[in-house]
Amino acid sequence: MNRIESLQKVLFITFLLAVAAISLVAYFAISNIVTEQSRHQQRTMLPVFSLIEEELLKPIHIAQALAGAEIFLPYMQEDADEQTLMMKLTRLEQQFDLVFFIASEKAKRQYHSNGEIRRLDSGDVQWYQRMKDDPDDLTLALGKREDVHLYVDIRQYDSSGQFLGFIGVGKPLDDFLHVFERYRLEHGYDFVFVNARNEILLTSLVQLSPSNQALLTLEDLDWYPHWQNNPPQHGSHSFLVNSAEQDTLITEIPIAAMNWRVFIIAPLEDRKHAMGKTFVINMLLLVCCLLILYWLTALLSKKFQRNVYQRINTDSLTGLSNRAHIDSVFQLFKEKQLPLSLVLADIDHFKSVNDTYGHNLGDQVIRAVAEQLSHGVREGDYVGRWGGEMMVGIG
Repeated sequence: MNRIESLQKVLFITFLLAVAAISLVAYFAISNIVTEQSRHQQRTMLPVFSLIEEELLKPIHIAQALAGAEIFLPYMQEDADEQTLMMKLTRLEQQFDLVFFIASEKAKRQYHSNGEIRRLDSGDVQWYQRMKDDPDDLTLALGKREDVHLYVDIRQYDSSGQFLGFIGVGKPLDDFLHVFERYRLEHGYDFVFVNARNEILLTSLVQLSPSNQALLTLEDLDWYPHWQNNPPQHGSHSFLVNSAEQDTLITEIPIAAMNWRVFIIAPLEDRKHAMGKTFVINMLLLVCCLLILYWLTALLSKKFQRNVYQRINTDSLTGLSNRAHIDSVFQLFKEKQLPLSLVLADIDHFKSVNDTYGHNLGDQVIRAVAEQLSHGVREGDYVGRWGGEMMVGIG
């Protein structure tokens, strides 16, 4: 019964160790995959925020600073010093590497940092009336058909609230395309910027870039139905687009300062590769843990077997083989028809030792005789206690 209970304990401990190892590795596997997913998501998002800040919000901040400083209000009158105004605009272009312009309602002229002066009532300045009709004080729009620019237009008022015209900052579309291409090559994803009307104003996808023709919209993109079927959400969110060619993760990020949104289009092949690599590493870790657990189990099992074997086949008093073991060895020799020698030995007058000195001393005598017999055998010989003070040897 004790042996069965010991075996049950070993099996129970092994089971607990297996459960603990698998649970621990599964926890670390899930944790590593989540960490890798979060790290990849951060690597995707952070460059886009940097791009938005540097390429889009910076021109807006500059335009807002100029408008708030009101340094151009004196030049929006009919008798403005045009020469000084053009010098200021040229200096700003050289300093910030952006295009600057002033559109004066009273002078009916547009002053451009490249030296151009145009009349606002001429047929080639169609944007002005369109912007005047727009109630927003800050507007972003594409213009200059022959060389497309993104313009930031800010309305200007005098102290009495009278409309004076626009202060504007522009950036060539080609500049955006060069930056977008660098980001695409470096980070492996594309992006599409759309305004509140879902018009595509900026994108890293050359085939979707604005041109002299009408602007494309989200409805022109093949993944638009997937996006449309997603319930509207506030803030950044992602959705998966499955196609025969490849799966794509599209993340939508609102740009509140511009009332725009940017869609990050990330193919999942690289991400799947990274997740697969993490999965393989964790599976190898799991296999190693199971192999170690198997080794420990085998070690415990072998030790348990040795203990059980010793307890079954060993005489508790002398440490020699017991009668059952000697009998099994004898039967083995018989089955294999091996030659053998068998010696039986008995301690003379042992009963008188027990009667005179007691059984404890008698046990000591038996152990001493057993020890002497053990020292005198060869490798492969067996010495055992047959019963009482009788010893047996087989070899």
